[in-house]
Amino acid sequence: MRNLLFIISLLCLLFCCTGTPYEPEWVDAIYIMDDDGSNVTHLIDRTPGSVQFTPNDKKIIGVDSGIWSINLDGSGFTYLVDSLSIDVSLPSFSPDGSKIALAADDIYIMDIDGTNLKNLTNSPDVRDRYPHFSQDGDSIVYTTDSDTLITISIIDKNGESSRIIISDTPSTKLAQVYYYPRFNINGDKIYYIFFGELKGLYSINTDGTDNTLLFEGILKSHLLSMPKDGSKLVFSCNSCIYIMNTANYEIVDLGSGGSPVISSDGTKIVYTIGNAVVYTMNSDGSEKNNLGYGNKPSFSWNPFGDSYKIIFAGRREIKNKGIIY
Repeated sequence: MRNLLFIISLLCLLFCCTGTPYEPEWVDAIYIMDDDGSNVTHLIDRTPGSVQFTPNDKKIIGVDSGIWSINLDGSGFTYLVDSLSIDVSLPSFSPDGSKIALAADDIYIMDIDGTNLKNLTNSPDVRDRYPHFSQDGDSIVYTTDSDTLITISIIDKNGESSRIIISDTPSTKLAQVYYYPRFNINGDKIYYIFFGELKGLYSINTDGTDNTLLFEGILKSHLLSMPKDGSKLVFSCNSCIYIMNTANYEIVDLGSGGSPVISSDGTKIVYTIGNAVVYTMNSDGSEKNNLGYGNKPSFSWNPFGDSYKIIFAGRREIKNKGIIY
């Protein structure tokens, strides 16, 4: 009898070890991890055009066929807007986190929960793109393009007092010539990427004066990233990452990489190599760390304990939802 019980126990043990109900699989999905690459957590099986934390770090906002939100534990998936053809460029949050500005041929604004959607520009003959809130939340800068005119304009959050601060006539029918305008911390200057005869990173005063080339080169059409204090600006050009001191416009080459995003305190940068592997480094270029396969990375707005969280899209091997090998 004792031998029989031993055999039964051994068979049960073997079954439990080899008959696991979850087989590992490679999944294209959205994941969250700590900024050292640890605690990788599967969020949802989607491959969005862009993804980022809300300013309070309570939810994730993603853009694909519409704009949606989801809780950090993977629950509560909700489409905020699914009735418009959304531009996949990152929507812009108001500084207090209560509003979202987005592009869908026109510039729209809505509450963070998707209510009170309003068309600010109503310009059917042109395409409006790349909205960005001013630091006080009262104004939005954006670009406009058509076959005959390209502009950077500013409009207030109520859709009033729209004014062009720079305009040009494209020599060829380019899809877009001005990219990713954004306010400086004081709200009196705009940084932007220009694709034209003299390509590069520019700045211009909000009254349209002092249009200045700060860095010449073919910048990747990706957002210009700044910390909360506006002291730095990070961008990529020719598969290299650069950081600019906004006080004196000194620019430093930080090495290979693309799609850089700087943390809100300005100490860390998350980026990709070859749009396939996520890295982090300090904002002085030191301590570069390979965090594994992924793309479209972005920091949380605030630290979680001693580290920031990183949201990214990628392909990782998982057992089941929430468990990563």
